[in-house]
Amino acid sequence: MHHARYLFQGGKQRMKRTFSVAVLVILACTILFSGGAAWAWSGRLGWTFKADAPITSSVAVAGGLVLAGDSVGNLYAVQAASGRLAWSYKGTNSVVGRPSIMGDKVIFAQADGTITCLAVKSGKVAWQYVPPEESYAAETVVDGTAVGENKAFFVKGDGKLYAISAANGKVLWTYDSGLELRSAPAFASGLVLLGEQRGVFSAISPKNGKRLWGGGAGGAINTPSVNGGNVFFSSWDGSVQSVRIKGVVPQWKANVGDPVTTAPFIGGGKVFVGTANGKIAALAEKNGSVLWSFDTQGGSVAAQPVFGEGLVFAGGGQGTLFVLDAASGRERFTFATGGGINGSPAFAGGVLYLGSADGNLYAIM
Repeated sequence: MHHARYLFQGGKQRMKRTFSVAVLVILACTILFSGGAAWAWSGRLGWTFKADAPITSSVAVAGGLVLAGDSVGNLYAVQAASGRLAWSYKGTNSVVGRPSIMGDKVIFAQADGTITCLAVKSGKVAWQYVPPEESYAAETVVDGTAVGENKAFFVKGDGKLYAISAANGKVLWTYDSGLELRSAPAFASGLVLLGEQRGVFSAISPKNGKRLWGGGAGGAINTPSVNGGNVFFSSWDGSVQSVRIKGVVPQWKANVGDPVTTAPFIGGGKVFVGTANGKIAALAEKNGSVLWSFDTQGGSVAAQPVFGEGLVFAGGGQGTLFVLDAASGRERFTFATGGGINGSPAFAGGVLYLGSADGNLYAIM
């Protein structure tokens, strides 16, 4: 039987106990927080899956499966309903970034630059790209819908952005930034969007890898995020900015006061980021005004926050998941894991799926 430390915290009332998974699963009540509000998302632990090593990737959900990778190269597909293993694939190096779903395939990256494409249902290998030399690879970003642009995009430590065929894994083109790249690209509105270490963001043509337009910030730029026709960039200089993709029109630029370490997450009319000083900040999506900031009182926030059902879910540097009211930034409760949270969780179907360096994958309902 797996055990997990389960900590709730709300207003002036605090409860701290250790429950077994068996006990938690039979809990049927909805947790009430200060102010008397009942939340549809209760924070009940549904199941725990034990991996062979610390979970290093972000989490993806597709076809009733929860996908996440660990530090020794395993990619796991776990049944979302039960937490039972559907299949696993054994790689050779730490799985990084978030597995990307393209139709009935999943494409994921390993830290040595290997990119692998598997069938989501079975885990059968469709193709694999193996770099000529070992190098860092950020997460893959796949465009599986645009006609003629069925490609996977990823960056490596050689400073290049790669486009490979999502059908067979062959390299189609590369874009050389001239410096080491440490954040993944994004794809939206027919563009590959890339943040660079030198504080430059670029829009790249997916057809040929040509740089079409770009801008700058005062520090290294994290993975861009896209919503409502705008692209959002965050930077280590503390800035967050929004640019309308059509016409390349700057919308706003704000500063949260600390180096931003995560990609922005947009939800509920707000932009959420994590910082190097352990803070979660929320900005207005429309104008960039800083709405609130919450101090986790831990280390750097490495994982992108996520939003769902009026709540913000963010992993702290010391292995605690913080659940905040998205409107006010008020702490609703926390969930303590036994290790750091280095990958972003996923919220799907009213369930939060979370990986931890303690080697566990959690489903919290």
